[in-house]
Amino acid sequence: MPHRFNNSLLLLPLLACLGLAPEKHQFVWEDINTREVMRWEGDTAVIKQGAQMQELECVLRIDEKDVVFASESFGIPETWTTISYTDEQDLAQKQRELKHKAGTHGIKMQNGGNQFLVDYAWVITKSISPLRQSAKTIRSTAKRQGYRSTRELVGAFASFVQTLEYKIPSDFRMNEDSEKILTAGAMMPLETLSKKWGDCDTKSLLFASLVRSIDLVDVCFIVIDDHLFAGVQLRAEQDDHSIRHRGRDWVLVELSDSWPLGRIPLNHHNGIVKGKYEVVDLP
Repeated sequence: MPHRFNNSLLLLPLLACLGLAPEKHQFVWEDINTREVMRWEGDTAVIKQGAQMQELECVLRIDEKDVVFASESFGIPETWTTISYTDEQDLAQKQRELKHKAGTHGIKMQNGGNQFLVDYAWVITKSISPLRQSAKTIRSTAKRQGYRSTRELVGAFASFVQTLEYKIPSDFRMNEDSEKILTAGAMMPLETLSKKWGDCDTKSLLFASLVRSIDLVDVCFIVIDDHLFAGVQLRAEQDDHSIRHRGRDWVLVELSDSWPLGRIPLNHHNGIVKGKYEVVDLP
């Protein structure tokens, strides 16, 4: 009888040797939303004696090829931002063309080409599919620990992102040709997940992309001064910090550091109370 070989069994070690197999990344974190808070005294939570937080652990498979592809799809060459023109009409036409080109790479052009910002909606839309399996793994991890409600699951995702290291990305990256690529100080969420660090923008983008990839909850961003945090469309509980937007409650989520759902630093909350913020709607 002829022997039959399972090609798939041979392929896996071959891919690993070639560096093509997805890399395993282990994540262990504590969910700050599971501690029992007696009361708040300013920004300090008074915790019930002996209260502990739920620890969560999962392994995510991240393909480096996907990380590189996501990274290279985002940002525009710095050379694009220098425009040569003959007259005002020519300048206006070239600015329109640049605005369109930049928009296809996740960058918004404002103020006649003098300012470039991250297109948050573009980044999240492009990141939903690549992050869906990771989001399913995180959700399954939480459910195995007894998480059931949407709020509980959102808390698991928020605490996961919060515990990544806080680090500010550069405004630029260099491509293979040593060309300067303008990224407006952000990274694609898959890159943030792979590197395990980010700042308020990048961590909020990762959080929004993860929860939107599995349709867990709607998300918006709230911009105040030089800071950004998220709002999630949940019924506000007593003592929650929240806003009313488009006829719905949005519970505020600080993702730069470990804060429970519905609590943000009071210095930022004071700005919210005074209406000194901008809401960015997301897909």
